[in-house]
This record gives sequence, structure tokens and C-alpha cells, in this order.
Amino acid sequence: MKVFCGRANPTTGSMEWLEEDEHYDYHQEIARSSYADMLHDKDRNIKYYQGIRAAVSRVKDRGQKALVLDIGTGTGLLSMMAVTAGADFCYAIEVFKPMADAAVKIVEKNGFSDKIKIINKHSTEVTMGPDGDMPCRANILITELFDTELIGEGALPSYEHAHRHLVQVGNQGPPSHILEVSQVEDLFGRSVRTPH
Repeated sequence: MKVFCGRANPTTGSMEWLEEDEHYDYHQEIARSSYADMLHDKDRNIKYYQGIRAAVSRVKDRGQKALVLDIGTGTGLLSMMAVTAGADFCYAIEVFKPMADAAVKIVEKNGFSDKIKIINKHSTEVTMGPDGDMPCRANILITELFDTELIGEGALPSYEHAHRHLVQVGNQGPPSHILEVSQVEDLFGRSVRTPH
């Protein structure tokens, strides 16, 4: 199995995606990534938790089960926040196999494996139905796919696909002003909205 890894081109400074085989040591790849920065960003995490808790409350107030879709789960932090906030179940998608494997262990060690399913696929490959990856559409979408170029991690196509195939019409998410502050405004100094 081959996996894509992002690398900065030393000449241009731009991000390039290279294909690595199954024998590549991904531990260094993860160590060089920005996962640690995000995990230790207390302000970001507080804002995300507040937004996730608000989205879960809105769904529960309608008398529905809170079913969360977390695209690009990484370590599973946002999924664990969702379950802590009262979500009934979370489908956590992570395309990078070494990170998905780490997320499975992290979720298990934190006691959430009965409420969080890690799916090691690209979100556009997730199947729906009784025998699929997800038995039904989610009603809450949480994600943090943004890099410094907004589209570098395929955020916009992933959101579009999720809204068409993986989440219910009228789904919930953290309030946009929380997302703008925590992930977009910090990167660009301005607010950017994702399509619905």
C-alpha cells in the first residue's frame, strides 16, 4: 500500500505530495508535523470544545441523537471532545494510516472506543449504509482540514462531498464565528467561510 506524505520543496517553499511505500518510517513524519502545535494550543482547543458542545446541544434539543462526522481526525482530539460534549457516536476519518493507527490507540486508551469509530480512508471514499463505514448520515460535521493555503489539504472538495453524501441536510457544526477565530482568522487575518 502506498501513502502520500507532504514535503516542503526546499527551492520553492511550496508543499509537494510524495508517494511512499508501506515500509517507510512514518514516525518521523508525524513528529515533524503540526499535530503537537495544535494539541498544545489551549485557546484553539477551548474554542473548538465550546463550538462542538453548542452543536451537540442544538441537535439534542431537537430530540435527535448527535451523530458526528470528523473529517481529518488526526489524533482524534475533536472526536473525543464531541463525545465528552454528549455526542452519541462519532465517525472519525483519517486518510494517513500511521495517524489513523495512532488515533485508534489514543481513543482506546482514553476510553472512547465504544463511541468513536476511526475510518482509515479519504472522506470521499467512505461508504454509507448497513454494510458501509457509516450506517447513516451524520448530523454534526466537525473538521480542521485547513493548512496555510486553505485548499492544500483538499478542504473545499472534502466539504462539498461531505455535504452531498455524508451529512444530513441542515446539519450542525460549531458556530462559524468560533471556527473563524480558531482556524481561519489566525492563518489569514480575515474570515473565510466554507461552502454548504
